[in-house]
Amino acid sequence: MQWIDDYNGTHIFNPDFTAHAKFHDGITITLATALGVLALIYLWWPGYNRERLLVGALFAGVWWVGAGAAFLFPGASHRDAEFADDVPHLFGAPIDLRALVPSALVMVATGYWLERRRVGVRPRGV
Repeated sequence: MQWIDDYNGTHIFNPDFTAHAKFHDGITITLATALGVLALIYLWWPGYNRERLLVGALFAGVWWVGAGAAFLFPGASHRDAEFADDVPHLFGAPIDLRALVPSALVMVATGYWLERRRVGVRPRGV
């Protein structure tokens, strides 16, 4: 998602962005990509267990925690005024990060909880 949101004219190719702002955007893109890859490795690599599930879920959720916390910084906004009308849509509905962050965290937590229950079930006699 980070590549879609940031690797375009609203962010990294925005001529109004300073070099330092682009540097921070590069950090964000790289961090989101790394966390996603690490989550997939922990969740899909052979030897899957509860510990790997926990670490994979943490990797999947930590970016969303950071995105939510970013709203708390003074003057922070998830959308610049010049791009207020350039809102991505999903099935015809606008995607708002203020709703997407808690939704994603609920999905990660729910997935973790459901899978933890499944991984914790041991066959009889074991």
